[in-house]
Amino acid sequence: MSRVACVACPDYRGADRAVHRALDLLEPREPLALRGEPVLVKPNLLAPRPAEAAVTTHPAVVAALIDAALDLGARPVVADSPGLSSAQSVARACGIFEVCRRRGVPVVDLGRGGAAVVSGPVYRGLALAREAVEARRIWNAPKWKTHAMMGLTLGVKNLFGCVPGRRKVALHFRAGRDPKTFARHLLDIEAVLRPCLTLLDGIVAMEGPGPSRGRPVRRGLILASTDAAALDWTATRLSGFHPGDVPTVAVSVEDGRIDPGRIREVGDRPAPLRFDPAPGSPCDWPLPGFLKRWVRAAVAPAPRFDPARCTGCGVCRQACPAGALSEAVPPGLSPERCIRCYCCQELCPAGAVRVPRRRLGFFPLRDS
Repeated sequence: MSRVACVACPDYRGADRAVHRALDLLEPREPLALRGEPVLVKPNLLAPRPAEAAVTTHPAVVAALIDAALDLGARPVVADSPGLSSAQSVARACGIFEVCRRRGVPVVDLGRGGAAVVSGPVYRGLALAREAVEARRIWNAPKWKTHAMMGLTLGVKNLFGCVPGRRKVALHFRAGRDPKTFARHLLDIEAVLRPCLTLLDGIVAMEGPGPSRGRPVRRGLILASTDAAALDWTATRLSGFHPGDVPTVAVSVEDGRIDPGRIREVGDRPAPLRFDPAPGSPCDWPLPGFLKRWVRAAVAPAPRFDPARCTGCGVCRQACPAGALSEAVPPGLSPERCIRCYCCQELCPAGAVRVPRRRLGFFPLRDS
């Protein structure tokens, strides 16, 4: 039985109380950390944006987790390998660096300490940050957001930040265009790292064109579990999406990683709140399930570039796993080479890339 704690929290002033209540509700079989033991706290540090943009895990949630670790006598460290910029600069922009500074907790960039090559249950040769592989305790602290490729980015997807630096590009290219193949890579990473705690910041979540350009939405929830995949199943349900439309959740069920009938939700009983899906994502699809599976790959939209916003910085070309972008301003796209990972949209600092709604033939399935 996997327990998922659900705690209502209307704003970040109550984050400390909500986090501690969620941890109490879990009733783990063993302590989440021992006295003197290092704990790697892994927030979402996607890009240098203010906390109010809902792009990163909120500093109040990270502060509550650090304090919980310190209360246990553990030695926390906050770490990530952002897709854009360094962990320290992102932490400064969103307020996490100041939270850590006041508590004497270091912020570590997982892209700087080298990689360890490991094998998961399905795939071999996964290059993960050595600090994460060697960590005895990982507290995973994702942000609740929509995602253009994966539908939602939650607990399992957050651990992709333990792939150092540009090795993320190689793994995306290895996974190719199929979201379920990428999902199995993500689940392999989760199986290798085995976070002993996943706590989801959903006090203010993100909907629409996530994970970096969506709109903040007040969800008013903290979710916590010792099982990241089970937490993701609960969060998907509470987002108003079908679990089969979020590839990491669908694969978790298909491969027997989780059994929805053995997920026990404890604490508060929130009702689902339908999120506006990310355009182009598996959740952005109004057809019946049997038709959806049949035509999804054929009509996955290619990203589009806004010449009025493009600054020619080259971040999109550097992030593109398939080398599908030219050096023009804005870049030209090769639709045949594009694998629809939408890393360009996720990482563009100018917001010059958008993913249109899925289309069937000449008729849009939803308004663009």
